[in-house]
Amino acid sequence: MNQLGDDCNSLSESFDPGVPVQIGKIEKELVRLWESSGDTKTRASLINFIVYTEDTSSLSADTEVISTVARKHACRAILIMSNPQAPVSEAQAWISAHCHLAGKGDQQICSEQITFRLDGDSAHALPNIVFSHLDSDLPLCLWWKADFPEPLDEKLCGWVDRLIFDSSTWKNPTQQFAIVHHLSSSDTPDRVLCDLDWTRLHSWRFALAGMFDHASAFPCLSRVESLHLKCAPGKRSTGLLLLGWLAYRLNWKPSISSDSFVTPDGSIIPFMIEAVPGANLSLVSIHCGEALFELELSESGEFFESRIHAPGTRDTRQVLPAGRGKIADTLLAELSRSGRHPLYTKTLELILPLLGKLVLPS
Repeated sequence: MNQLGDDCNSLSESFDPGVPVQIGKIEKELVRLWESSGDTKTRASLINFIVYTEDTSSLSADTEVISTVARKHACRAILIMSNPQAPVSEAQAWISAHCHLAGKGDQQICSEQITFRLDGDSAHALPNIVFSHLDSDLPLCLWWKADFPEPLDEKLCGWVDRLIFDSSTWKNPTQQFAIVHHLSSSDTPDRVLCDLDWTRLHSWRFALAGMFDHASAFPCLSRVESLHLKCAPGKRSTGLLLLGWLAYRLNWKPSISSDSFVTPDGSIIPFMIEAVPGANLSLVSIHCGEALFELELSESGEFFESRIHAPGTRDTRQVLPAGRGKIADTLLAELSRSGRHPLYTKTLELILPLLGKLVLPS
């Protein structure tokens, strides 16, 4: 990020938001910024990328993420720090740029960033702030880093092409998943919902599916007797997302009376999600009669250990890549997608009855 200013006391002592500007003159000041940058810098924009947060301490990290995203997806970035509970209503703005070399030579490709601080009643002007500063009619990707409010601002949601959120950070997952379910069934068919916790589970889903690829292992899926997962305290919803995916693939239905699923033939498959310190999800054990299939994440988070024990065959152990865990990598994977997440919607429908019984540890 270019260090274009030092008036940042109203945001964070360690965060430099750029050049302070009057909100009514943002576009004019952006033109002036590019005019003064010389011929070696070229402004580029393919998407509008908005980051909404209510956490002042994350602003520096959020800007680093924006800078990383801008290297792959040139954008008009808007970082919004909102504090609706502030006693005084005030709106402030800053501008800056993220530049990187474009191949050989000294030519740089640059993306703009506009940073807003919205305090008190100014936070209610969010839709107007967003709409007034979008870059033409480019796609709008909104990364909502707070819990969704109720009621939702339908006008704001109606503009969004990709709504990005992280269910693993929610304080009230039951309520929040209900809001997401409402969004998924609303009359905005072109909007894509992107749960970063679901994106992180891709490597888990891929590795688990691979464990049953062998002809001798596949029949065990029809003999599953129980499931055991280990999740970090407060991250039970991550385990439920994975279980919901597995249930959808195997045509199981959730049991209303207990932590279990019901198979098409009426068999009950109980599951347990154990809270242990560590990663959001660290272990999946699938018990199929005398056979056991386990997938465990290494302490570094870089690898899985796949373990298969089945009577009459040699025990199998295999080390598999676990994917990248950095938030910037997860976002880039999500922004690179052109399609929707139909499996996520189906999974959400299956786990909603189970979420009602979700209790977070104190």
